[in-house]
Amino acid sequence: MYKVQRIKELTQQLNQYRNSYYNDSISEISDQEYDNLFDELKRLEEETNIIMANSPTQTVGYEVKSELKKVRHSHPMLSLDKTKSVDDLKRFAGDKDCLLMCKMDGLTVLLTYENGELIQAETRGNGEEGEIITHNAKVFKNIPLHIDYSGHLEIEGEAIITYNDFEKNNENLPENEKYKNPRNLVSGSVRQLDSSIAAQRHIKFIAWKIPTEKDFMLAGFQDTEELGFEIVPYVLVKGFESHYNEYIKYLKDTATKNNFPIDGLVMTYNDITYGESLGTTGHHPKHSIAYKFYDDIYPTRLLDVEFTMGKTGILTPTAVFEPVEIDGTIVERASLHNLSIMKELGIASKYQEIGVYKANMIIPQVDYAEKMDCVTVEEEIKIPKVCPICGSTTKIVKDNDTEVLVCTNPDCKGKLLGKLSHFVSKNAINIDGLSEQTLQKFIDLGWLNSFRDVYYLSDHKEEMYKLDGFGKKTVDKLLENIEKSRNTTLDRFIYGLCIPLIGRTASKTVAKYFNNNYENLIKKWSCGFGFFWTELADFGSAMYTSMARFWLDNSEMVENLSKEFIFDNHNIERKINVNLSNKTFVITGSLNHYKNRDELVSVIESLEGKVSGSVSTKTNYLINNDITSTSGKNKKANELGIPIISEEDFIKMIS
Repeated sequence: MYKVQRIKELTQQLNQYRNSYYNDSISEISDQEYDNLFDELKRLEEETNIIMANSPTQTVGYEVKSELKKVRHSHPMLSLDKTKSVDDLKRFAGDKDCLLMCKMDGLTVLLTYENGELIQAETRGNGEEGEIITHNAKVFKNIPLHIDYSGHLEIEGEAIITYNDFEKNNENLPENEKYKNPRNLVSGSVRQLDSSIAAQRHIKFIAWKIPTEKDFMLAGFQDTEELGFEIVPYVLVKGFESHYNEYIKYLKDTATKNNFPIDGLVMTYNDITYGESLGTTGHHPKHSIAYKFYDDIYPTRLLDVEFTMGKTGILTPTAVFEPVEIDGTIVERASLHNLSIMKELGIASKYQEIGVYKANMIIPQVDYAEKMDCVTVEEEIKIPKVCPICGSTTKIVKDNDTEVLVCTNPDCKGKLLGKLSHFVSKNAINIDGLSEQTLQKFIDLGWLNSFRDVYYLSDHKEEMYKLDGFGKKTVDKLLENIEKSRNTTLDRFIYGLCIPLIGRTASKTVAKYFNNNYENLIKKWSCGFGFFWTELADFGSAMYTSMARFWLDNSEMVENLSKEFIFDNHNIERKINVNLSNKTFVITGSLNHYKNRDELVSVIESLEGKVSGSVSTKTNYLINNDITSTSGKNKKANELGIPIISEEDFIKMIS
């Protein structure tokens, strides 16, 4: 082991001297001293039969490929089952000894050796088939070109670029061409046709899967390290141990110390035979489990952006991309939410490389878009100037730095289904049983043309009984739910009206301002532009205009609809004697103590606090249980000096 370590030290040392001499014209040591070290390295390489790819004893020419050839893997390179729960790790381990190791955030690569010679390197690809990148692997900083091993050997690991090297690479790039993270940079670098480009990027290979003929992972890691490979940081976890948080902190600290990009940890059984005996599913092996800090991001190609009608006439952009498998399901669409987010991501042309992930392993989202230098007119993503539903003109509305595209036609038929779906949704009037499919059926039958028509669906009860899929019990239950919904609160009523720019938070602000009393609201609202809505917290000029214009255009509808409801006018008593007025919170990541994000938002708002969707200079606290996350919101908070607190910190704050 000493000789292998000495080979690595001499390789690094001599390369440093060569760099100083050839690039900076500085001789750090004499020629004789250099030659002595060079001879020592050559002798150790001959004794151990281990030669690193960047060894100064080798003159490795750069190769240029015309294309990357496809190769079918010798075995399926499956994804891992995932969790964000430490308890799941404990349950997985049970009474078995396991290795807990860093999950490197790079590009999975498989190396193949024959009788000690590196003959092939391939990417994971889709798990069944990858691309041959041997020419690039030969210029990685730390891959052994020759090892002391007879026969066939496969080593699986991760190609990474450390944070230090990532920053150095980015320093030399224009602002609009800088890479967002090391994973994107290494992904592009490993797949270059010209290996001289890969050589400049300082790529490293970190081994995390050992030869299958070994009995135990721990012994296999030790043997693999003696062959000259750099091993992933790991700890041995004994069965029924309870020090998981300490292990997790140690591995995180080790990764930070080494500048390694990681996105979680992996736990695997030390007993390889036992692990293999558990078999696999179609998606993942059962011998390992990934503990995720963040969400995996998968590269794919953008095919188009479609604009679909939302609840208030907002045309929402949706990214359509080449299908990609994420957490066992095929994903090919993800909402871009609004024009501001679309622009921030850099979505501009078809065939861009984009990164896709599932937020909290559930909702597809786009993380990044790589800029394309040459874009034809046909490839440009264009913002529609006319509504795709009714053909009326569209316009961009901006408020609080967020741009949205809206249809200017108040009677656009595309708005009806969206409006009704929103009106009956859980956070609005809350009528269970009125799905979009059911609403569309009732619209097609002519039974629904407005919000108020929902409360007269009972007129069609006998006809409903005869519809396919609508039994008597289903219809009766639906009508019962509609009647129950007549008891509501003012904020739900306002939110259900689909007033442009007036979301849940604004609806609660309005209801609270008017003491949850409908009559108080109408006295001021009926003044049209005569009541200045900007008096309310966080109401800008666009929201003021929206509220006033909505009343002038829809006053009769609002008053008639209100007659269908009984409003609960009571003020909700605060159960906690703490005031969070003038405090703005942003919530991100998964929650442990509260059932969901809505519950936490309700607690904050009941204490006079505010909740925003994005971090800005007005934010007082970012709530995130993973305070070391490298997410966009954490980075923004750190840049602005905004405290990042956990749920437990928040609970202490209000206790």
